[in-house]
Amino acid sequence: MMSIFVATCPKFLTLLGTFYEMMPEPMPLTAELTDPDEMPEPYRGLLVHRNDMTPTLERYHHETVALRVLHRFSVGNHFFRHIVLQGEASGLPREYGAIRIALHALSEPARRRVLECKVPLGGILREFAIAHQSCAGGFFRVRSNQLMTEVLGLDGSEWLYGRCNCLTNSAGETIAEVIEILPTLSGGQQSP
Repeated sequence: MMSIFVATCPKFLTLLGTFYEMMPEPMPLTAELTDPDEMPEPYRGLLVHRNDMTPTLERYHHETVALRVLHRFSVGNHFFRHIVLQGEASGLPREYGAIRIALHALSEPARRRVLECKVPLGGILREFAIAHQSCAGGFFRVRSNQLMTEVLGLDGSEWLYGRCNCLTNSAGETIAEVIEILPTLSGGQQSP
């Protein structure tokens, strides 16, 4: 069993809940924690690791991922984004989720890039060579609601796999907390 599995994620899906509560008609969210060893491939290989999702998805799908922001807002030094990562060339959705970025943990140029909302955080960390660690704090499966089904291009409601993740800098400060949910993946893809 992988040592990064924990039984609970203290902020389990609350980032998504923050955005759902702001909607005129809040979306239902049905999810449960899961043991990563019980995830089928390729989801286990794409989620159960200590790497950033941006380069992981780029390697798996053989294309750069672009950022599509559904909603965003700031509270103090934190910037919240409700997002879809999609293939830059294909336009296909590669990840759905939410992120809370601690702007004070980034340099001024990196903060500006984050606020532009054009590049995923993983791409910005790579661009500015920001040393950081990724620590997945919980794995789950979630039933796609109407919004997830739409933005991920699903045929109907399905069980999807995801993780809670925290990125910290070399000083141990939290850079970001992330909820990362993968769409249904068709066969024929290579392992990461």
